Amino acid sequence: MGEVIDPGFVPSNEERARVHAAMKEAGRFFRAELLRATADWPGQFLKERGLESSADPGATWRVGYAPDSYSRLTDHLQKQGFDFATLIRAGLMTWTNEGAPIDRHRDQIMFVSRDAQLELVSFVGIDRDGRVASQAPPTAAHHPSNGLVGLYDQLDLLEAGATPVIVDKLTDALAIEELSRATTKEHVGIPLAESPLSSAQARMLARHSETDHAIVMIPPERAGRERAIGASLDLALFFDRIRIIPLPPDDAMSTLTHSPRERQTMLTYLSLAKPLIGHQDGVNDNGTQHTSLEIDDPGPGLGL
Repeated sequence: MGEVIDPGFVPSNEERARVHAAMKEAGRFFRAELLRATADWPGQFLKERGLESSADPGATWRVGYAPDSYSRLTDHLQKQGFDFATLIRAGLMTWTNEGAPIDRHRDQIMFVSRDAQLELVSFVGIDRDGRVASQAPPTAAHHPSNGLVGLYDQLDLLEAGATPVIVDKLTDALAIEELSRATTKEHVGIPLAESPLSSAQARMLARHSETDHAIVMIPPERAGRERAIGASLDLALFFDRIRIIPLPPDDAMSTLTHSPRERQTMLTYLSLAKPLIGHQDGVNDNGTQHTSLEIDDPGPGLGL
C-alpha cells in the first residue's frame, strides 16, 4: 500500500480545499516546467515515442515535468502561501533523514490523476525509461485507488461513445488517445500506471462512458498480465462487454503512431480484440496460484 500520511487525520472542508488548491498549482508548475524542458530528456522522450504534441500548449493531456531539483516545487508553493502541512497532506513534499523539506517527485514526467468529481488529486511520475518512479501516497484527503489518469483529458471522446482501452503504461494510453483523435475517435487510452485497477476506478470509468464496451490489453510479462486480468474482471462488473488483446513480447504501442501506416496497424490491432468469456483460477505445478482467461476464437496474431 505504500506510505500513508496522517492516517488518523480527518481534514476539514477548508483544509481539503487547500490541498486541492496546492495540487492545482503544482499541476500548473509541472506543466510550465515541461514546456521549458522540451529540448531536454522529457522532450526527447516524448518525441521518440511520437508523443511530442502532448507538450504543445493546447494539448488535451496536461502532462508535466518535475524538475531535477530537491525543492523547486516546494519553494514555489511556499511562495504561493502554502505551508508544509498542506504540502505533506497533498503528497507533494516529504522530509529527508536530516529533517529538510524535499519534493516528492523529481526529474520525472508527470501525469495527473483525478477523482470521481474530476478534481486534481494526485500525480504519477515516470522516469527516463517510462517506468513509474513515484506516486503520491495515500493520505487522509485522497487514496490513489480513487483516482484515474487520463479520464478528464478524454471526456469529450467518452461522451461521444468512444471505447475505453485499458493499458499498463502511461505512454501507451497517450499513444491511443493521439491515434484516436487523428483517426476514428473511437477509443480512449486509460492507463493502470503499473497498479491494479480498483472497483472504484472501474465504476468511475463506467459512469463517464456512454458505451457498454471496454478493451483490456494484456501485457506478456507476468506482473502486467496479472494486473490486466484483474482489471478485466473488475470492469466486467460495470461494462456489459469486455474484450481483450494479448500483446506480443516487447510490444510498445507508443511507437506505432509515427506514420499513417503504423497508425493503421494499431487500428487493425484494436479491431482484433476478442471477447472475454470467463476466467479460471488454478494452481501451477510449483504450487503458486494462477489465473487464466478464456478467449472466444483467438485467431492468428498480428506478428508485430
